Amino acid sequence: MKNRISVKIALMIGVVQIIAMIIFFAVMNYYLTGTLEDRAFRDMNVIAGDRAQLVETYIDGCCEFVSSYSKTTEVREALENPEDAERIRLSREMTTRMASDRTDIEGLYTAQWDTYVLAHINPDSVDQTFRDADAAAALEQMIRERGEAFCTGIVLAPVTRRMVIPVYAPIRNEQGEMIGFAGGAFYTDGLEEKLGALENSGDEEVGYSLINAATGVYIFDQNQELVGTDCTERDLLTVIGTLRDTPDDQHFTSYANNEVVASCYYMADRDWVFV
Repeated sequence: MKNRISVKIALMIGVVQIIAMIIFFAVMNYYLTGTLEDRAFRDMNVIAGDRAQLVETYIDGCCEFVSSYSKTTEVREALENPEDAERIRLSREMTTRMASDRTDIEGLYTAQWDTYVLAHINPDSVDQTFRDADAAAALEQMIRERGEAFCTGIVLAPVTRRMVIPVYAPIRNEQGEMIGFAGGAFYTDGLEEKLGALENSGDEEVGYSLINAATGVYIFDQNQELVGTDCTERDLLTVIGTLRDTPDDQHFTSYANNEVVASCYYMADRDWVFV
């Protein structure tokens, strides 16, 4: 009898110990998982912010390039003397020469306010008007209001079907009056290469996206098939909506689900989200 009681007591103690160990490991696992997740969020927030700044720097570089082009004597004189064949020739040669060292450029050109192209790196695009009167007037107003080189966003080029960064800059005469504009379009490939080169671990599971927050369209993604398509991830779309509604000084939001741990940085000035 005593042996049976001893066995029962031992079993009860063993069961209690097992339950206690299970609870202990569950609590520790929950604590460690939460700690690791918080650390992952912090690290990823830093990375997302750095990458978003790289995007901004790259676009600023594209704007500076078009701005420099717009200030050349050749394009100014071509706009001032559109009937002068020699000045037009010189502007076209200079345009081609200036773009020759860049592998990421889709287009570089000089145009009148009605969008009639005087010089372009693509010979097939010269002596063409690429917008109707209303669209040309809207573009002129935008360029005049900005008064300096600016990027209008990242879009899917209709001809090449590749994502490009369009940039415009006013061209001024010697008195400082705006007499036309310069335009450029830059492939996002160079930017994506820079982002890919900075992946810190080489882990194939680490990836990034840039999404137009206004439209929900992928500007670029490591999965090229997603570029130019609508984002359908519900959690991500919810986060994007939240970011657009937050104060300007709150750019970061992180989230996790059964598939991913993600950090999102809202580029408020452009209405883009880097993920």
